[in-house]
Amino acid sequence: MTLRKTLAAYFLPTRRLIGIEDGPLQHGGRLGGAQWVVPRAHCQYRRLDMAAIPVRQRAAAARLALAAQLPAPGALCTVAWKDGIGHAWIWIDPPVDFAAGRRRWIAESLLAPPPLGDGARMLQLAVGVEGQVWKGGQLLASQWWPQPPDDEGWGRFLRSAGLDRATPLPAAEQFAWRAEPWGTQTHDWMAGSVEARERLAWVGAAALVALIAGWQLTALARWHFASEGLAQQLELARAEVAPVLAARERAEHAQAEAQRLRELQHGTSDYEMMSQVVAALPEGVQLASWRREPGRLVAVVNGGDGDPRTFVSAFVRQPPLNEVAAVPAGTGMQLTFDLADAGAQGVP
Repeated sequence: MTLRKTLAAYFLPTRRLIGIEDGPLQHGGRLGGAQWVVPRAHCQYRRLDMAAIPVRQRAAAARLALAAQLPAPGALCTVAWKDGIGHAWIWIDPPVDFAAGRRRWIAESLLAPPPLGDGARMLQLAVGVEGQVWKGGQLLASQWWPQPPDDEGWGRFLRSAGLDRATPLPAAEQFAWRAEPWGTQTHDWMAGSVEARERLAWVGAAALVALIAGWQLTALARWHFASEGLAQQLELARAEVAPVLAARERAEHAQAEAQRLRELQHGTSDYEMMSQVVAALPEGVQLASWRREPGRLVAVVNGGDGDPRTFVSAFVRQPPLNEVAAVPAGTGMQLTFDLADAGAQGVP
């Protein structure tokens, strides 16, 4: 089943024969609403040949043609179009709800399946029978009787349709209602009709698709413009940071050159040695003086608990300062580091 048929099934109406209890019932879709089937016994049939009239003007021409044929002022009409031919059913005495347009209706004859070939046939209806003559896929004539006609009545009907009146009366055919009428009704596009609801659903679906597509296109356009804006901002930022990047490159080059020069020095420098001593001192102890001698380093510190072992243990794991002697000196402590064995003599 195609998508269109699946969607159309939801809008098929639930049909019930009007005026007859326990009559035929045709279940429709959830969104189809109700549509009353008017028995052929309550309708008159008219055939309108509008093939020579432009399509857009056919409905108006049919209304004008039928206005002069209405049997009563309150009669209702429905026209089913099929290839330029209008098939009209006139409901002679409709109830008030139908006359006011608050309920939908369809002629019983429109729900009978068309014959496979040309000729006359008899249909068994809910009330009475209907004689039909078909030619070229079009209904040519229709006549209702409360019961099958006699040969004379059948012959008159055939003669009015241009057929041989000697054609025998066929047996009345039973039929089931079609899901769709065999002709397109002019009032099908009125608000609340099956076709109107289906059309509204398709328009809504198309609008939703257009909305989604428009949202996507808008998002893509915004992304495109944002990308161009970011590209321009990036170019401006590059132009602004170019001097900074050049200065950074020069600084890195100078740092590399300084590192190269430091690597030319043999041994440990005094500044590096001093930083190692200060870093290893116990908390609260401050470096008071510093003296570098060949093969050793003499430092005087202030603070601490005055225990030489505290200072010795502080440097025992700090080569090349692990060879240290601590001697009290006044209010402080003199630390003598032996550097000769560690091979850490540097340039004084």
